[in-house]
Amino acid sequence: MLGIAAAAVVLLATPALAAQTETGYQLLYALSPASAQFFQPVQRSCTDNGVTLEVASVHVEGDTAQAYISLRGDTVDANCDLFDSYRFHLPFDQMGHCERAGFDPETHTVFFLVTTQTMNGSKIPIGGKMTFSLDCFLSGKQALEGAAVPLNLADYAQEGETTGDFFRTGGSGNLELAEALSVLRPGAILAEPAPGLSVTAAGYADSLFHVQLCQGDARERDNHGWLWLENDAGERLAPSASAYFTNQAEGDTRLDYQEFVFDISPEDLGNYALYGDFYTASARIDGNWRITFPLENAG
Repeated sequence: MLGIAAAAVVLLATPALAAQTETGYQLLYALSPASAQFFQPVQRSCTDNGVTLEVASVHVEGDTAQAYISLRGDTVDANCDLFDSYRFHLPFDQMGHCERAGFDPETHTVFFLVTTQTMNGSKIPIGGKMTFSLDCFLSGKQALEGAAVPLNLADYAQEGETTGDFFRTGGSGNLELAEALSVLRPGAILAEPAPGLSVTAAGYADSLFHVQLCQGDARERDNHGWLWLENDAGERLAPSASAYFTNQAEGDTRLDYQEFVFDISPEDLGNYALYGDFYTASARIDGNWRITFPLENAG
């Protein structure tokens, strides 16, 4: 505790020097965002891991500031996804978001529009500075939608083996049902509808039909899917709920799962086939990108 206090005293005494190092900037920002941004030098572009992050233009009006930023490099493609790894650094409470705005295939440059607004509706002071940082992005994203999953559902019209060895990470649909669900014990791959996504269990539990989708380590590439049942007439049966869980393993051995449950009897199961939408990425590029630019109309 004394060491932290001493470091704080040094940082506040020499904020201009502190803002020039990553560790110093982070600590100074935690202590005084206004000081950190005031002393942070303007840096309109930053290159790491062969990729350049750069601000192209800025517009400030009322409580909103917007900037067009670009990401350029051989690993950048048209479907580049910032994977929620970006952050806005500002000396006031704010909410922000980022959306893809275009792509230049000749230069491997993708453009994003980043927007931030003050939480209380007050005007953004002209002349201040905003820092935009990025830790990683995904490339090679693909969507396989409305795909048939090669699994004969009638083969799984019996009770499945459940387990309580996994850590729940969320759910969707009927959340009360999702929280109460038993989940199937993962087993061998039964089908692989998309690269990086596989069906690892199917069967009945809690009087509901379960289908389990393994995502690998979802923190790495955000591979995920959505399943439904469909009969020959094209009628869909959506899942009543889905539960998300992980084996809690560290490093490369971590596995994340989505388990979908359907209210259908074993007798009717053979009249349906399994379909899904699947979303994957082929690569994750990590780095330490940080740009700082004045909050004034430019570009």
